Amino acid sequence: MKKTLFLFLFFPLTILSQEIKLSGTIKDNQNRGIESASVVVLDDAENTLAFTFSEEKGSYSLVFEKPNNNTITVVVSSLGYTKKEIKVDVTEKINITQTFTLQEKSESLHEVIIKANQKIKIDRDTTTIKVASFINKTEQTIEDILKKIPGIEVQKDGSIKAHGKNIDKLLIEGEDLFDKNYKLLSKNLDAKVLDAVQIIDGFEDNPILKKMNNSDKVALNLKLKKDKQNIWFGNITAGAGIVSENRWKEGINLGLLKKKIKFFYLADYNNSGEKATAQISESSISNNLFDEDRVEKKSENQYKINSNENSSFSKSQSIFNKALFNSLSFTKKIKPTLTLRGVGYFANDNQIQNSFSKIIYNIGEIPIVNSEVSDYSSKKILASGELELKYFANQNNYITNLFIYKNNPNNIHSDLTYNESQINQTSKIKNQTFYNHLNHSYSLSNSMILNNYIYFGNDNINEKNKIVSPFLDDFLNTNPNALISQIGNNSNQYFGVKSKLITKYKKLEHVAALQYENNEEIIESNFLVDNNSNSVYENYTRLKQSLFAIENGIRYNFSKKMDLTASLNYTQNHFERNLDQNNISIFNPKASINTKKTSIGNFTLSYAENNNVPEISYLTTNYQLKDYRSFIKGSNSISLLKNKIISFSHTLFNDEKRFSISTTLFHIKSKIIINSENSITDNFNFENYNLTKGGESYSGTFNVINYFRKLKLATKLETSQNWSNNLTKVNSQDFNTLKSYFSSYVFSATTYFNLPINFDFGFNYNYYQTIFNGNLTTNETKDAFINCNYKITKTWLAEINSTFYQMNSKNYSFINAVVNYTPEESKFSYRLLLNNLSNENEFTLVSLDNYTSYKSTIKLVPRYLLITVKYRF
Repeated sequence: MKKTLFLFLFFPLTILSQEIKLSGTIKDNQNRGIESASVVVLDDAENTLAFTFSEEKGSYSLVFEKPNNNTITVVVSSLGYTKKEIKVDVTEKINITQTFTLQEKSESLHEVIIKANQKIKIDRDTTTIKVASFINKTEQTIEDILKKIPGIEVQKDGSIKAHGKNIDKLLIEGEDLFDKNYKLLSKNLDAKVLDAVQIIDGFEDNPILKKMNNSDKVALNLKLKKDKQNIWFGNITAGAGIVSENRWKEGINLGLLKKKIKFFYLADYNNSGEKATAQISESSISNNLFDEDRVEKKSENQYKINSNENSSFSKSQSIFNKALFNSLSFTKKIKPTLTLRGVGYFANDNQIQNSFSKIIYNIGEIPIVNSEVSDYSSKKILASGELELKYFANQNNYITNLFIYKNNPNNIHSDLTYNESQINQTSKIKNQTFYNHLNHSYSLSNSMILNNYIYFGNDNINEKNKIVSPFLDDFLNTNPNALISQIGNNSNQYFGVKSKLITKYKKLEHVAALQYENNEEIIESNFLVDNNSNSVYENYTRLKQSLFAIENGIRYNFSKKMDLTASLNYTQNHFERNLDQNNISIFNPKASINTKKTSIGNFTLSYAENNNVPEISYLTTNYQLKDYRSFIKGSNSISLLKNKIISFSHTLFNDEKRFSISTTLFHIKSKIIINSENSITDNFNFENYNLTKGGESYSGTFNVINYFRKLKLATKLETSQNWSNNLTKVNSQDFNTLKSYFSSYVFSATTYFNLPINFDFGFNYNYYQTIFNGNLTTNETKDAFINCNYKITKTWLAEINSTFYQMNSKNYSFINAVVNYTPEESKFSYRLLLNNLSNENEFTLVSLDNYTSYKSTIKLVPRYLLITVKYRF
């Protein structure tokens, strides 16, 4: 019986049921076939039985199971034609041939003109935004345009949100070429090729799961200009610095968009501050109740060398880097049911970063103060490839397999003057990773889907770290200038199978899931002094987990606008750390009430318990060197970490009026956490992890965007607030409460005057304070910006960007200027960039982290002029 059940869950067989085949042709009133017309088959309850799109000559074919009531409705529609639907009795029919003739929509000229120039159009779950009305022609990449589109936000790291949610995909002409690495597209594709952006709510690219119509994901689809269809297109950019600085920027865009193949080659080589490797996404772990899961696990580096980068500035002002980037991506329809997608990329960063910092530990009456002068250099390479097969075998079977390989070597060198003593550090890191995801979705009936997910992966990190430090010499009682080496080998290997049975009955949706996973992680470090082993600071920790999980979840739809979702996950974990073994039972409940598409917006109120075992980095069995002055040791006890989360969110969007409100509130109550006991001296930190009682935190964000039509002004106001209380032990026998508060206020505005001149302007204010052992530490930062773009003539465009900072009673100003020249009816365009005209050469920032205050001074990129020539074809 058990073997039969296992086979049923993981290798479903075709269930005996009567199938109907519907085929035919869709034509216009002149007997011409209509391509890409939508054909949808519904039952009496308007549930989707099957859907497809017509081929080049208007032919279509689909297969579906006979409904219980023996009556179907076939709905056919296409852009520019009147929708047509018919009812068919299938009581005694297996093969049905049905031809449709669609009539062109009769619209007046006035109506056609409005439609052609409509800035924002909403059609059910798709919002189409013409970009021409929201740009000023200074935009260089797709990302530059997305920052100005209503309903879309581009985060500091380049990730994209739409309608308040992180996007699931960034499509181009309906195709996914980059998967999670969509920043490769948004940060590199030429802005000039874009015609419109579509925000797709309720997005689901799995056609079997799409039948349930319950996705809450969001995707963006880029619509290119019509003259970029079915031809090779792209551009070549060449740029060089003039006058004072050796600067360069070279780039290539090459694309081909056809029905059966889509192809992009993107490349860039520059030293303007942008990092090539930052465009590559990290590993992804997602658990979706009614959707596909994704598990990609990583190891962590043992030893860290800090670059002391400053995130307050744009990268062109503060990052000294040579970046090389190449990417090749494609999708190919091998046959109508089989698609191959591939991405290959190579990124290389050579960074030099010099800084001075003062570190103050506010832990007692007399703070501990350290100083550090750093000369940092690194060479980081990331080469990777992805291959994905998508096989839509028939209306009931959809199979995908995604394979990912990454090779990420990194060499870092740092010369430090720490408390007036010289320290040298070198780290050579080799990192190789592969992941494989196999998904099979099988439609058992109109209201029942089985999704099987098989995944495995392996991430290996090999480190060779070398340190020369007089402080370590004294601590270890070695000869002066001894070479300290730490050789680390970290690995994470895992394999898992998860099967979900998703059912729908009237207003109730239910999911039952079984999961088995085997995971082995190893942290191994060898500690050498002048090539002689020192076992006191060597470490070997092996963590092995075999877990079996059962999950049950429901979604009850009170109406189309309101539902209750709840789930309970039970996990039995056989947990081994070296020779210690534990069997741990874990329960994680979740519940939420959701309203959507109401007149006052979308609301979610949720409660969740997050109970899990500690990560291996918190369970190391011996001290190991974390950086040149820190030793760290894991917890001796193994127990569950426990916390409770209550959250509330509200979003309201009206893209046509360019108005939106977004609010999030969180309360996290931690019952058991991994806490650290710190012993800080003038030269060293010793940190021990232990399981202790946790604290709690409250956080909230609010932003409102509004367009004032009469003023032709779009504004954005946002704020974030965070309060937290946690127990911390530093240089004492007892835990003390650390209280933190952070607040941020941001205002920005953009004008859309019917004038040659327009503006972007705004300000930002941040405040942070901590209270620990009776010591109050505060910090605040302020900055403001104003950008002016001026259309001199049809061919000449100028832009001035000014930013002003006030940091701890010091003022800084940065002025950049850009001049664009685009001759009429020419494939060439020219751009002159003047960076840091005020020639600021140094910047000091103070920041707080718990009880530690950092005062960091960094060098800034000096004034330079860069001229580029771009040829578009």
